[in-house]
Amino acid sequence: MINMKEKDFSVEFDGSSIEQLKKYQQKNGEYESGGILVGEIYPTDNKAIVKHIIVSKRATRSFMGVNIDKKEMQEELERIRKYTDYKYYYIGDWHTHPEKNPTPSWTDKRSYKKTLKTIVLQTNFVVFLIVGNGDDIIDSMWIKTFFLMKESKK
Repeated sequence: MINMKEKDFSVEFDGSSIEQLKKYQQKNGEYESGGILVGEIYPTDNKAIVKHIIVSKRATRSFMGVNIDKKEMQEELERIRKYTDYKYYYIGDWHTHPEKNPTPSWTDKRSYKKTLKTIVLQTNFVVFLIVGNGDDIIDSMWIKTFFLMKESKK
């Protein structure tokens, strides 16, 4: 289990999810891959555990970009939620970069802002992950958790 802690909230990756991400690292000129992170949420412990990586097979891909198929991702999420008796939730989005120490591109930042404005969640957070191509995948990951403020009703 790998733990990526941010303030008082941690995102953990179980071993199988790390192995899944390793398969998609851009080490030999492959096109970018991406999809969503799915797992369990523990509100009282302030943590989420990523248990499954969904890859967008219908994504539009290039060496320096990926546009995941949101409809495909929603369908896969619903399938996994049903299979796990609704114990797994959407945790966030992920994609790869062809670099050892990835950072969000201008396009990534714009996409994150759009997602944060339009997303409908059952939780109050979303995680964005960029997987680099370093030999130590943990050291080659950029991860950021965004907390969404729920509007209070007056």
